[in-house]
Amino acid sequence: MRVTGIDAAKAGWVAVSIEEGQFSYQIVEHLDQLENSDVLYIDMPIGLETDTRRTVDQLLRNELKPGRTSSVFNAPLVSALDACDYATVNAQSKQAAGLGLSKQAWYLLPKIQEARSYYRDGMYESHPEVCFARLTGHPARHNKKTVQGIKERTELLRQFACPAFWEQSVKGVATDDWIDACLLAVAATCPVEYLPNHRPVDATGHPLYAAAPKKSPSPEWCG
Repeated sequence: MRVTGIDAAKAGWVAVSIEEGQFSYQIVEHLDQLENSDVLYIDMPIGLETDTRRTVDQLLRNELKPGRTSSVFNAPLVSALDACDYATVNAQSKQAAGLGLSKQAWYLLPKIQEARSYYRDGMYESHPEVCFARLTGHPARHNKKTVQGIKERTELLRQFACPAFWEQSVKGVATDDWIDACLLAVAATCPVEYLPNHRPVDATGHPLYAAAPKKSPSPEWCG
């Protein structure tokens, strides 16, 4: 079985795959350029609500208490995909769901749309910080863009025999992009739990839930 972890990057997307214990990677401009995989974990909202907050966003934040909850942003409403400007979509979101749209979510709208268009069986929204917390038993202690944060995440990845892809210098792919894709790929080899576990979908059949490894598996338990 081939599993792949996918993270957005300035270059497009960085994808790390594991098949029969062997790691590989791709950097693609668009998701439809990826090689086929049986399971894909992507750090991007896929299912979107029409007039309320997503339950999955809050469940993911709960996994990151204390200290890392800010790494999970509120996904936009589906109407945001057709919006022409930030002010309009922010106002619409406040009126419909009682919360505005962050600038981070606004800038990610093309990526969210692409993930929804590419969606297929075996593809799951996932979150690297939640995967780290589940794999270690606690949220990361440092921001992933700091030296300490890179160290604690890469130490975990080395336990799973992940090559140091993050040591490469590739235009449009940051160190934390590599690390996030690696974390997602490793998580995809582990026994899975869904948040929420009843696996709701939105009006178009896209998943309103995320995949995460069951809590605190050892490297021997995954694979």
